[in-house]
Amino acid sequence: MDEDLPRAHVRKILRAKLASLPGNVDSKGVAFEPNIQKDALTAASECAKIFIHYLTATANETCRDAKRSTVSAEDVLAAIDEIDFGDIGAEVGAALGAFRSAKRRKADAARTDGPVEGTEGGENENEDTGEDVGEDAGEDGDAVE
Repeated sequence: MDEDLPRAHVRKILRAKLASLPGNVDSKGVAFEPNIQKDALTAASECAKIFIHYLTATANETCRDAKRSTVSAEDVLAAIDEIDFGDIGAEVGAALGAFRSAKRRKADAARTDGPVEGTEGGENENEDTGEDVGEDAGEDGDAVE
């Protein structure tokens, strides 16, 4: 478990959550963004990392039990229930639903709008997906590095 979560992202999440809590106001009654000590940031990051590893391992077991090799969002939701975090399962499911519907709307808009903006007559456009593949794309449409 040598991988570290990006400190800036963890700090941003912690500050946003702490700022949204009731009672997080100064002497004038104005909400403020709290400071977070370096040790507290490290501890929260380690906790999140352990949770992610545990959730991933549980989702992987669910996937293997179903005799599949790819972990799906449904496996993650089942893992949330299995590790007794079912109270956040509904919130995660709602966020997943919102993500999927936004992705679907974007794909529908791309299909109805025609060529991707910025291409001349669609010459760099992948015919199957409508994606702009650019000049340094391989023959299957993936970028070549």
